[in-house]
Amino acid sequence: MYDTRMLCRQWIWLKRFRHRRGYGVHSPFAFDFLTYVVYERGEYYAYRELKKRYPVVCLCGGLHRLKCRKFLFRLSNYVHPSLIRIYGHVKEAETAYLAAGCRSAAVCQDLFWKVRVRENGGFVRQKELMVVGRGIAPRHWTAVVSRPSTRCSVCLLFGIRASKAALRAWNDVKRLPEAVVTFDLYDYGLVFYDRSKQRQDYIVNF
Repeated sequence: MYDTRMLCRQWIWLKRFRHRRGYGVHSPFAFDFLTYVVYERGEYYAYRELKKRYPVVCLCGGLHRLKCRKFLFRLSNYVHPSLIRIYGHVKEAETAYLAAGCRSAAVCQDLFWKVRVRENGGFVRQKELMVVGRGIAPRHWTAVVSRPSTRCSVCLLFGIRASKAALRAWNDVKRLPEAVVTFDLYDYGLVFYDRSKQRQDYIVNF
């Protein structure tokens, strides 16, 4: 099992080799995101504490799981949302890394309605990090992704290449008019809604 997983991960890395570290990316936004979020190797303030709380065994993909958790932390830290809204199942450790990335964010599980906050006597929609976790059927992804709170919101989908149905659903997501910039990290799909950016899809060797 260990050898099979390691070989599979190495094969994925080799197939995506030319998409490493922002190679060929001309958008300043995308290059900065890849450099300072996806590939950032610095030690953040909460890494040590989180690793103690949620240790990983460095066998059968343990190092890759830790890399993914740290990415979730950096993504949350980068987006700095008011609300982290989780659909489906996300493991406790993954949720903890997301929450630690932006400690001021509220974390809500399985909320299928717009959450609004009162500001200056009215209501405004919050900046969200929407997380589509495990257990949400890929056929429902477009319905979730197509309703961001603001153009600054970001949507993260788990397992976009876990099955043929998931890959088809991810391709449908990329065609949505709301999905301005998308990143395919193999383990995750990312959707940015900011219409000030040029529409683009990136494959990333993560």
